[in-house]
Amino acid sequence: MKMCIPHVYAVFFFLTCVGCNSIHDLQNTPYEKFSKFPFPKTFAECTDFLVRPNTPKDIVQAVQNHCLDGFVSIDHTHSWTKNLTRDEQNYIRSVFRKVISDADNLDKTRHKRDVGLFPRRLRREVRAAPYQHWADYARNVRRLKYETIDKNGRSKYNVLADIHGIAVSNSHFGPNFLPWHRLYLILMESALGTPLTYWDSTIDQEIEDCTQSILWTEKYFGNGFGMVKTGPFANFDTPLGKLFRNIGSDGALFSKSGVNIILSRSRFQQISEPFADTGASVEGQHNSKHVWVDGVINNLGESPHDPVFFCLHTFVDYIWELFRKQQIMNGIDPTTDTVLAPNDPEISFQNSTDVSVGLRGYYNIDGYSKRIADMVKYEPHPQCPICAGSQDLYCDKRKGVCLTRNRDPREYAGRQEEARSLGYSNKINNNGPNTKPFPIYGRDIRVRMDSVTLDYDNISLTASLERPPTMNIGTNIMANSPLNLGNEQRIDGNIRLMSPQFNRFTSLIQNQDPRPTFQDSGATNINLQRGPVHVNVHQPIEFRGHNRGIKLPKY
Repeated sequence: MKMCIPHVYAVFFFLTCVGCNSIHDLQNTPYEKFSKFPFPKTFAECTDFLVRPNTPKDIVQAVQNHCLDGFVSIDHTHSWTKNLTRDEQNYIRSVFRKVISDADNLDKTRHKRDVGLFPRRLRREVRAAPYQHWADYARNVRRLKYETIDKNGRSKYNVLADIHGIAVSNSHFGPNFLPWHRLYLILMESALGTPLTYWDSTIDQEIEDCTQSILWTEKYFGNGFGMVKTGPFANFDTPLGKLFRNIGSDGALFSKSGVNIILSRSRFQQISEPFADTGASVEGQHNSKHVWVDGVINNLGESPHDPVFFCLHTFVDYIWELFRKQQIMNGIDPTTDTVLAPNDPEISFQNSTDVSVGLRGYYNIDGYSKRIADMVKYEPHPQCPICAGSQDLYCDKRKGVCLTRNRDPREYAGRQEEARSLGYSNKINNNGPNTKPFPIYGRDIRVRMDSVTLDYDNISLTASLERPPTMNIGTNIMANSPLNLGNEQRIDGNIRLMSPQFNRFTSLIQNQDPRPTFQDSGATNINLQRGPVHVNVHQPIEFRGHNRGIKLPKY
């Protein structure tokens, strides 16, 4: 029996498909027979499918299945660090299916109006009230960790964590860092079935000893030194042995000054490798956070095996979202503000039109899209006087910022010597076969410089800028790190990032003066050479760089 389905539509690809059709035909017609229809060219366009209260569920399912069968497949053009079994491949596909089918779980009251195919995920800071938000994340991480895909298979969490390992050169060291990781977070979030939480480490950076934060306790991340024996991730196995950390060894946490430098820029290329302005590299500041935690999380390929990875990267994504909202307010479209990747043998598949390696259901451009951004809503970072209603945060009225409470000194903190032992035994330091640390970008003056993952014997400051600066995997310092400028000065009380005249730039940011350079004698000694920058020409010319009319934020 035929019926009309005027309520099934999707922007871009269903306008010509709306008409009279059979539900039975939609369910049973082979998908190759749909080739006459202009179906979406990207997975994200499937999210434009709208569900009205009276849309037949069978039709919704038919569209979902078509999108999934058309776009969700394992990428066979790249080698995996670990071979995936058929069951593991099917599991990854099932997670993509869950991304779309989440709409079926929407509250019935929401069906009284048009809704998108995706429910929105609300992400909060780890310590924000209610505590249940963090507890749900931690509980579901443990569930995935101990659920195997088949009787003798690897855990679901490990399979998803391994995706990161195949995309190191495709999602780092270049402009695809932010969009690729945004898509990766969506995938993990769908598998968990609960929103991710973000770790605003500026809250911890403000206290006298960052390693004393309450985060490194049984209630949150577990102990910060040696093998993780407390908290929800205790005794986790990883490809590098037992999960372990060595917090505060080197690198730096995010600082409010550092975030403000990022937010003071207006174009994507100004905050992205390898063309980022000095001190404004999102990836660079993020690298130093991996180094600061140390241990398993400071391994380029295996870092997601420490679940703190997803809290760290959710905050990185939050910073990018703040940046994007600021762009929109200033007339810049963040969905088209893309940069061509440099011609560098160390990176590949980083242009916006390339397929997202390891995430075959997506193209890199999907990470820039409004559709993906709209799947997530961020609760603002904790601010005085309420500090997200958390009993583990308090408002420092003198500074006007929220600070973390310290851990109880009686609680187990771990053993630093155990971290060193695990680093040596697992061969992830001293240039061993598993030495693949994140290159340093900034260094907190309070760190001990005893990382168990950095190769201090071979560490070097690569000052040469003969080619467009990019990350040098062969050293421990980013090629365009401000540390390479030859003067480890500070932008605030703790973080060494740049030379003295750029210390003045920090105060200029606070005064909302967007001047990008300084005409003084000190600036002549700084080499700010950069490679060719490919800016999207579709943006208004007045927004290609700084603009005096843009009001600068203060994080």
